[in-house]
Amino acid sequence: MKQFSLCLLTILVQCIFNSSFAQNVKIPEKDIIDVIFGVKKTNKKPENDSLIPRKLYTSILPIPGYNPALGFVIGAGISTNFLSGTANKTHLSNILANATITTRNQFNLFARNMIFLKDDEWVLQGDWRWLIFSQPTYGLGINFNDLPNTTANEEPMKFNYLRFYQTLYKKLWGTWYAGIGVNIDRHYSVVDQLLDTSSANQYLTAHYEYSKLNNIRQDQYASIGISLNLLYDTRDNSVNPRKGQYAKMTFRINNEIFGSTRSHNTLYYEYRTYWNPTKMRVRPHIIGFWTMGSLLMSGKQPYLEMPAIGWDMYNRTGRGYIQGRIRGENMWYGETEYRFPISKNGLLGGVGFVNLSTATNEAKKQKLANQFAAGFGFGLRIKMSKKTNTNIAIDYGMGRNGSSGVFVNLLETF
Repeated sequence: MKQFSLCLLTILVQCIFNSSFAQNVKIPEKDIIDVIFGVKKTNKKPENDSLIPRKLYTSILPIPGYNPALGFVIGAGISTNFLSGTANKTHLSNILANATITTRNQFNLFARNMIFLKDDEWVLQGDWRWLIFSQPTYGLGINFNDLPNTTANEEPMKFNYLRFYQTLYKKLWGTWYAGIGVNIDRHYSVVDQLLDTSSANQYLTAHYEYSKLNNIRQDQYASIGISLNLLYDTRDNSVNPRKGQYAKMTFRINNEIFGSTRSHNTLYYEYRTYWNPTKMRVRPHIIGFWTMGSLLMSGKQPYLEMPAIGWDMYNRTGRGYIQGRIRGENMWYGETEYRFPISKNGLLGGVGFVNLSTATNEAKKQKLANQFAAGFGFGLRIKMSKKTNTNIAIDYGMGRNGSSGVFVNLLETF
């Protein structure tokens, strides 16, 4: 971590020096590769800013860091961007994958895709995961006590998790798409570590009580089904948007016929919008808004497959809280982020953010919007690739009851 911090400090000092040295000169944009390896200026042809169709633009990121849910982490991530067609008719596609191991004996393998085929006629969107995992849960709803201790109510669990979400969209008209998807969630080898049903001082966990109440097996369960999807996307860049909107609605049908432990149907929505108040194209100031919600329409979900912060497609919701800190049958989430430039060469940027979460606990009659949990914080952005506008994101978030954490990711939060 000291070496990582020293590297960031070196980049920051060099960037500030470069910015102050040439106040009135147009400064070429730089990314982290330019800083580490340098840029040859002699006999260098002017760089073409346009992306070449079907060429891969790949960034590789070592992942040393710390995450409140994982402990100390080491691994690597790769982000590949490409155009399937011409830039004026086709969105930039992204495939993001990473693998990590942690000091809490966790293994995490992720692969996500957002692929726009030629002229945006078809879109593929996927979220694949395999985890050997351990994580505490905290019950359902907004379940905070009055003590300044984030570990109160903590109930540690171990489990393995397999997720396979893949949706194929077809353009309807303009920027509207409809699609059908396959959705698989499977938790197995579930160990509820605090559960004690036999001793005189028995302890019944939230996972146990919910599962017994709804007659759901506790050591393994699955939600398997198909989804019907609507998508609307006018973003200028799906990797790091500066303008436009993104909206998605999914109705998911999980049935015992498909292999689900319990039949249930859910409705999910997501909306994002981006505003550039200064209208600047170079080093713009961006205000982004993001909201999502998940509603249980019928049936009962297994405990760990309910919506929870930090379990969205890119694990970005709820900065300021440990992953899974807020969970419920139904959930709503909203976030606003302000993005601003720091260095004149585009290498460094910053963000400030605030978010809000609410969830339900039907057994305790807790409804949506009865209680909220707010988070806020700030972050640093380091340009990984100036060609595709891909950033390394390092954020510090704070929440209720002294909750806080450092979050390191590739790509923007949303």
